[in-house]
Amino acid sequence: AGNTYSWQPSTYLDNPNIANPLCTPQTNMQYILTVTGESGCVATDTVQVKIGTIVAKVSNDTAICSGTSVQLLASGGAKYTWSPSAGLSDSTIENPTASPNITTIYKVKVSSGTCEDSAFVTITVNPQPTANAGQDKTLCIGASTEIGEAAQAGFTYQWQPTNGLDDATKANPTASPTSTTQYILTVSGNGGCTSSDTVLVT
Repeated sequence: AGNTYSWQPSTYLDNPNIANPLCTPQTNMQYILTVTGESGCVATDTVQVKIGTIVAKVSNDTAICSGTSVQLLASGGAKYTWSPSAGLSDSTIENPTASPNITTIYKVKVSSGTCEDSAFVTITVNPQPTANAGQDKTLCIGASTEIGEAAQAGFTYQWQPTNGLDDATKANPTASPTSTTQYILTVSGNGGCTSSDTVLVT
């Protein structure tokens, strides 16, 4: 309570001559308030206004295979809010586990007090291939049989061992082994996603 008010310095204040001016500082400031009463008595007080800075940081963009997960990591503040929350183990912690079904851009809002900042991370979801080497086969020496099934677009195929096969990189090669052989099919897709299956040709 007083008759007149004077704030020093007046920098960043909307009105240095009222009791409660609005302060919009660009740097740390110390203000001195001088209040004069009706009798001419004077009182002073000081207040420190500190500028807080916050920079949201988040883990790098990454790719996963469908059905798998990856841990995200944010830093830079005291409170974290992720969106969308779909596919996250917890949308309010700094390091949730992400298991999205489709490629998703996650936003994390990092805050500390009244300061906040945001960052983004993209999780690319690559399809998981399905390896199907087919049913076990029995044939006579010198005969041939087709193993595997129809090719899936966008995937590569590799059979091991390669002996007795007309093409070890086909989805369904012709097998002519001279002895009982177990073939292993590995199907690979984008992002290192793989799947395997076996077939026994007796």
